[in-house]
Amino acid sequence: MSMPKNSPNRLPFTELMSLIPLPPSPETENVHGERGEERFMSIRPSYNPGQGSAYGGHVFAQSVWAASFTVGEGMVVHNVHGFFPLPGLVDRPYIYSITHLSEGRSYCTRQVTVRQPLSPSKSTSKSSYSSSDPVLKFSIEDVQGELGKICFSSMISFKRDEEYVKGHQIGVGVRERYGSIVEGKRPESWPLVPRVDAPWANRATARYPTPNTFPGLTLHRVDMSPFNTTLPPTSYRQLTYYTPLGSLPLSSPNLHACAHLYASDRNSLYLIPNALNTAEEIRQMGSLSHSVVFHVSSQELLMREGEWCVQEAWTPRSGSGRGIHESWIWKLEDGEEEGGKGRDVHIASSWQEGVVRYSEKREEQKQRLLWFEGMRKMGMVGEDVCVEEGLPPLSDGKERPRGKL
Repeated sequence: MSMPKNSPNRLPFTELMSLIPLPPSPETENVHGERGEERFMSIRPSYNPGQGSAYGGHVFAQSVWAASFTVGEGMVVHNVHGFFPLPGLVDRPYIYSITHLSEGRSYCTRQVTVRQPLSPSKSTSKSSYSSSDPVLKFSIEDVQGELGKICFSSMISFKRDEEYVKGHQIGVGVRERYGSIVEGKRPESWPLVPRVDAPWANRATARYPTPNTFPGLTLHRVDMSPFNTTLPPTSYRQLTYYTPLGSLPLSSPNLHACAHLYASDRNSLYLIPNALNTAEEIRQMGSLSHSVVFHVSSQELLMREGEWCVQEAWTPRSGSGRGIHESWIWKLEDGEEEGGKGRDVHIASSWQEGVVRYSEKREEQKQRLLWFEGMRKMGMVGEDVCVEEGLPPLSDGKERPRGKL
């Protein structure tokens, strides 16, 4: 089977994060004499992994980008805690409302709440969301109606760089620890990160290959099977290389931080059933909360063109219908991305909790069924594989046309 190729239509990260300012809500303006909420609207649709709900890394990263417009010069994000009470929808924009919680000389804090309109966007047709068409944009008319409940909220702390530089990190870098796997191989030599990292999705894409349409970043997943074969679930590891799509302005470290945040959520919770060898039995899975702490100065967050970072991920615990995904994010210094060369800088750590429920009954494995239903609607898989995976045949008996990519 040949590896999927990148679609030529993928949006650069800078464009993907585009926002337009909105007037503050009348009910929040000058409450108790304090500064009212500041609001922004997303312009570009979120990525749809297949099941119809939005990729959570989009709203997680963009909430920080929106909040960064409300802080003083030199303030750069160092700590984000996000919560996902509802799944995001790909056919309407996100509306970000930012509240100023604290203002200090070295630190400041923002609270961000996110809602979406109750109605889909008027500017594009529903079927167009099967592609990564760079022309797709939301318009201001899409937010004239009533908004729904909060779908995401976050607490974000920003800080100024400090001259105090003493610190420590683990002594052995990621490339040295996994040298037997990555040595002598460049990041782009590994397969692209799959749309969904599950065996049932792999079966479908093997028969109906589609180009990689994931916007904003290019990500490659290291084949860690030689390392993971004989290890218990808590020792299971996954390495994912990533680099921005398009150049990021070096004058905007917050945008670079958002690229790291956007990458941190990619297929994250799927690591848990993969480590347990239970991915065929997923009934329901989704993020509850996601936290990232940056450990370095603003300059060390920057990703210059051609540079790669790598996420080293694992799961320490699961049970009671939930699971934990943890990771360290490493910057590969001096552009030396080949195994065993250059210095690896531990720039960030992540901690994510999600719903992870299983069922041995095939008809109750909703995560898989919803994905195939969504992929069928977008014309990305054939009717034969959908029926094999448990979906009822289409009532009209007609094969859906393949979506444009």
